[in-house]
Amino acid sequence: MLLRFDEFRAFQPSRKTYALFGHPLGHSMSPSLHKSLFDSNDYDADYIAVDVPPEQLADALTLAREKLAGINLTIPHKKAIIPLLDEVNQSAADLNSVNTVAFKGCKAIGFNTDILGFAESLERDGITLKDKKVLLIGYGGASAVMGYHCLKQGAMLYITGRNAEKAEELKQYLSALFPNVKCETCTRKQIPKDTEIIVHGTPLGMYPREDRTPLYFLPRGTTYVFDAVYNPPTTALLRLANPRFIQTRDGLYMLVMQAARAQTIWYGAQFSQETCDAILRRTYGQMAVKRLHDKYHKRHIVLCGFMGSGKTTVGRKLARLTGLSFVDLDHYIEAQTQMSISDIFAQYGESYFRDLETRYVTELTQRKEGMVLSLGGGAVLRPENVTAIKKSGLLILLDTPLSRILKNLSQSTTRPLLETSDKLAQTKRLYDARRPLYNQVADIRIRSPRLSEVVERTLKRI
Repeated sequence: MLLRFDEFRAFQPSRKTYALFGHPLGHSMSPSLHKSLFDSNDYDADYIAVDVPPEQLADALTLAREKLAGINLTIPHKKAIIPLLDEVNQSAADLNSVNTVAFKGCKAIGFNTDILGFAESLERDGITLKDKKVLLIGYGGASAVMGYHCLKQGAMLYITGRNAEKAEELKQYLSALFPNVKCETCTRKQIPKDTEIIVHGTPLGMYPREDRTPLYFLPRGTTYVFDAVYNPPTTALLRLANPRFIQTRDGLYMLVMQAARAQTIWYGAQFSQETCDAILRRTYGQMAVKRLHDKYHKRHIVLCGFMGSGKTTVGRKLARLTGLSFVDLDHYIEAQTQMSISDIFAQYGESYFRDLETRYVTELTQRKEGMVLSLGGGAVLRPENVTAIKKSGLLILLDTPLSRILKNLSQSTTRPLLETSDKLAQTKRLYDARRPLYNQVADIRIRSPRLSEVVERTLKRI
């Protein structure tokens, strides 16, 4: 629920309620993320977003003391809230930034959980900072949080950015807090070649200007890159990293963990790693749906690929994580005709079946409500099917290796096109014939031998 400030004045919660204050507030993932965290703990509470103009912040805090159990702050309130609070946690005071307020008795106490989310992201990836050369890109609020943690853990920090004066200001500020740890500024040309860790805290590369990147290549010593941007999950900066040698992390886990730690502060919540990972996967799903609409202007996720490539399995998992409905085209045709695909081929032939495919592809893709649609292996053979799909759907190719496909099909007895004396040769022939077309028509191509990776990669690529 997103409220204007005047609506918040009139708002009367029916149960414990928490809120995000910011201005302006468009689409925020915080309400759905906090709801997932509440649900995982069976905690009966609501979370709302309130657009609070800067001049109304003091009044908003007064109302929050009366109506809310706790609040989060985002731009432009993280610093402005501090003089209005009764107490501020030490790290939040050092950073001069509060993103979480808890009401304890008669006091409003400020905390910064962004730093906890960043720290837990690195910990999740097994990254240690002591005596490591770390390049910090940026000098704003997010960069200050990351630089603070890096120095606190004993890293050697190099700060770079387009504005040398602002980079120097952050250096001076952090050096005053950690006088015994190395902290320097550098231009892009002066970045140490043996830099091991890169952390990025600017909006460069964020939707809609996703082609922008603060670097054009990584120092040769790089082993880990963290980008606080999470829309898109795979930024231009992260794409510079060779996944065989360089570990990467986008900002979505940091978002999840800072929200989880806010709930720990508010009511003592504890979350297992399994719970956090499950919520992270669902959050990637929600982000994928948001990008499906905002970037691609589509309603449906449509999976194509050779028979046995895992489209049905992957499609069901994608539907569960995105909240979209799932339709398997072959199963849909069987339900509509009350015949199996094998019987349709046997009684009426392949041409008749392809006509049915075209009919039902057109019908399904005209639905107004979003879905994950898993196509049959030959559904994209007809150009008219591809045209219908792309009007409302993002077409994703599961480019599963042939070895995996052969293993998946080894026990199958329901593939009419493979009912020959030499099943292996027929499979390879069809695979070789269709693969160029799959690559030609697909909007996105996903290749991995493991289905668990396919689901994750698909969500991140969207």
